Amino acid sequence: MGIVLKNISYQYKDQWQEEKQYAIRDISFSLEKGEYAALIGHSGSGKSTLLQHLNGLLRPMSGEYYFDGENVFDGKFSLQKLRQKVALCFQYPEYQLFEETVLKDIVFGPKNMGFDQQTCEEKARKVMELAGISPKLETASPFALSGGQKRRVALAGILAMEPEYLILDEPVAGLDGKGKENLFSLLKYLNEKENITILLVSHDMDDVAENARRVLVMDRGQLVMDDTTEKVFSREKELKDMGLAIPQSLQFYNRLTAGGYFRNSSGADIRDGAAAGETMQTKTRGKIPLTVEELAARILEEHQCFEK
Repeated sequence: MGIVLKNISYQYKDQWQEEKQYAIRDISFSLEKGEYAALIGHSGSGKSTLLQHLNGLLRPMSGEYYFDGENVFDGKFSLQKLRQKVALCFQYPEYQLFEETVLKDIVFGPKNMGFDQQTCEEKARKVMELAGISPKLETASPFALSGGQKRRVALAGILAMEPEYLILDEPVAGLDGKGKENLFSLLKYLNEKENITILLVSHDMDDVAENARRVLVMDRGQLVMDDTTEKVFSREKELKDMGLAIPQSLQFYNRLTAGGYFRNSSGADIRDGAAAGETMQTKTRGKIPLTVEELAARILEEHQCFEK
């Protein structure tokens, strides 16, 4: 049944304001097992406040939150259980590393859950392998690692608690290209092979387009869009009005369209089946390119239509 939010609202207490401002208001959505979704919105739109509700760090002032059919805030549901099942990975999680060695840092979570030392170490070594952390680093100080390695150790510490939902706030912030690629490869594996639900918060629309299958958009504390990645990014003007961009590949594609690149000598749009003589592959016709790879394939395909 997953995560279900119904009309969640929250206001931060501010003694200087007579009228309290809602950080989030009437938020309703569900997140099913196995999804890979992204949450976007400009700074101050309420994303962080919403995330802190998902693992029980904040309690809504109104509305209901259900996890696997149980009311999270009815006084009976274990918040410890929720935080084990719904893991929240803050931006720069490596700042939370504190133990002497990599292994000790990763076993900290399972140990607090009551597992014995042997079980904790077994869990730690399993997630180390999963996260691509060399066994040679078990006794290394986490503070001596590279930025990408630190990020993986921090994530391994979360994975050692065996969460079903992984919520990540700007997970690749500060990483170089290789570190970013490795982390997204890991998230892809966790989602597709381990069936861990991913909710990604990012300001990079290219990262969102390349990885998420669903996008939720927040603006001024409200959820204003919730649809497939393609459908959300097709609403360029609305996103622009909220201070959000679309993926660079789609920006370039739209410029090509506006410049008449996809029109033949008679002025007909070759993306239309009739104008193209039905030569264009139906698998891409009508779809918008969200990644560089999709854009390159589209341009090549439509260039071939010209040649024919």
